[in-house]
Amino acid sequence: MERQKAMMDTSVQERNGNGRVCGLRARFADCYLDTTQSLDDRFIRISPELFVALSDRILQVHEDLRQARNQLASYAETLVSIQRAMLPKRLPEIPGLDLAVHFAGVEGVGGDFYDVRPVGHNRWAIVIADAVGHGLAAAAILALVHALGNAVEGQTSPGTALALINQPLVTRYLSNTGQFVTAFVGLYDSESQMLTYTSAGHPPPRLVRGSEVMRLDAVSGLPLGIEEKAEYGEASVQFLPGDRLVLFTDGITESANPAHDLFGDARLDAVLCNPTNTAAELLGFIVHSVREFREWRPAGDDETCLVAVVRPIEATVQAKVRS
Repeated sequence: MERQKAMMDTSVQERNGNGRVCGLRARFADCYLDTTQSLDDRFIRISPELFVALSDRILQVHEDLRQARNQLASYAETLVSIQRAMLPKRLPEIPGLDLAVHFAGVEGVGGDFYDVRPVGHNRWAIVIADAVGHGLAAAAILALVHALGNAVEGQTSPGTALALINQPLVTRYLSNTGQFVTAFVGLYDSESQMLTYTSAGHPPPRLVRGSEVMRLDAVSGLPLGIEEKAEYGEASVQFLPGDRLVLFTDGITESANPAHDLFGDARLDAVLCNPTNTAAELLGFIVHSVREFREWRPAGDDETCLVAVVRPIEATVQAKVRS
């Protein structure tokens, strides 16, 4: 039978101490292709030495991949812990507001973030943010944004705070990465029940008053991390008892059904018109509607929704006394 030896410079073969051929450079050593058969019947014969070498190499690659997967899982667990530590352990009790939140990362760690914290006498920061993408990279970016936010915690102007956070993101941390973060920051005065807010390209929150759904979109700037000199204007809205404020990330409105239709703004606004008495009740309507729309399949993106129902301040104080 005529055989043709596979072309190879034998000078590049590697052998171990026992003379066994090993390593990737010996991949084609001692391989013969039968050229006398038809194309379908051709076969390759491999020497026992090469077979053992290839088997050893495959096992080593498999072990390397296993260790890499374990290391990534360890990193992910660490980031999950860090991200959970950045979020409020529980929502604070704010005079005049009833609060509820839904937070779900699609890959354990995610690119969504929210916070509600005191920033002075009778003043509260209400924040929601979304880093582009999801997973480890987005979570790491949000950890950075959170750290920068803490650095400007004493700033009482939401627009100025965003500008101060944006500048180092553009010039240092996200330069030439193509990454960015959308954010909405509100400063709530619990005495006047006034909300002063700004936005960095984030989906506009909804203010529901009776059967009317309004968008808080009077101001909006570029997402964080794009333009060093971006400016973020401010607007204010006076809350009234019974108002419902709904903040969310695009994982809510961009949730898709099996036909690839998006849940969308119109469906969200329709859900918000449902009569509800508490923030938890309205939040439940929203989350159930989104999950039902995608036919209970796993979410394709991180989801965050923060709901606040405005109460008369006197009623809030009385409720705390009764509890």
